[in-house]
Amino acid sequence: IHQGVVYQHGDVKVTAFEVDHGQVKPAFGYRIDYAGHWVVLSGDTRYSENLIRFAQGTDVLIHEVLDPEAYRNLANSYTPAQRAQVLAHHTTPDEAGKVFTKVAPKLAVYSHIVPPDVPDLVPHTRKTYAGPLEVGEDLMIIEIGEQILVHRTPH
Repeated sequence: IHQGVVYQHGDVKVTAFEVDHGQVKPAFGYRIDYAGHWVVLSGDTRYSENLIRFAQGTDVLIHEVLDPEAYRNLANSYTPAQRAQVLAHHTTPDEAGKVFTKVAPKLAVYSHIVPPDVPDLVPHTRKTYAGPLEVGEDLMIIEIGEQILVHRTPH
């Protein structure tokens, strides 16, 4: 695929846009438009101005995140060079907060969280972003309309 509309059927339109995933090229995020609302999925990326451009005014921005400290502790079986390469291809909580601040979504959501059980994710993000923020979890439902509502399935 290339940057631009990759799917359109009725009122549903999906637009791919390039993101910065370091040496991994091409890498894409996606914007899904329907009935006057839209959701943006960051895909795997580090801080990306193109993502910010395509996400402006979105209802929901779903963004990947990698916590450097937690990852360093988790990835002891990797060489320092391998760990550095992974860290250089993803977005930290502070950087994601800067993206959220520039985009100003009605709701920011973390997904593709590395490692999956980062305890300090929200506090690190709050250093650079004060808006609505959720940490994604399995079976979470986000209802988009006049309001953005989050429903969680009891575990």
